[in-house]
Amino acid sequence: MYSKPFKFKLEKVLQMKIEEEEEQKRVFARAQKKLMEEEQKLENLIKTLEYKKEEYKLKLTQVAQPDYFLNFNKYLDKLKNDIELQKVVVEQAKLQVEIEKQKLQEKMNERKSFEKLKEKEYQKYLQEQKLQETKFLDELSTIRFSRNKKQE
Repeated sequence: MYSKPFKFKLEKVLQMKIEEEEEQKRVFARAQKKLMEEEQKLENLIKTLEYKKEEYKLKLTQVAQPDYFLNFNKYLDKLKNDIELQKVVVEQAKLQVEIEKQKLQEKMNERKSFEKLKEKEYQKYLQEQKLQETKFLDELSTIRFSRNKKQE
């Protein structure tokens, strides 16, 4: 008895969905990496500000030049401004990570639905194969029975 092998009609679509999911995983990973880099920049700016504030306090006791303090205050204000801007960049990066995460979830759901469809079709194929095998065996039994009757 010959039976044709299982072939999923939408195999190419499933493969395309798998590739799309893999690409989205890479995009998501890049977004996460960017977020970590931006958070690190923010952390570095905050550490720099704290260090410079301590330096400023030390200089207050040592240096008596008004221009120096004026410039130092401008520098500290710029650092504070940079920190606020970096916080915005971090929030945007977080938002982008969430967007990419949702896209990845959608791609995973699409792939899973095609895989479920493939599994259902495969189960149906197995049932059909079993039915054909049963019919074939019934026919063989009938033929054998007929031959035995004729020989009697």
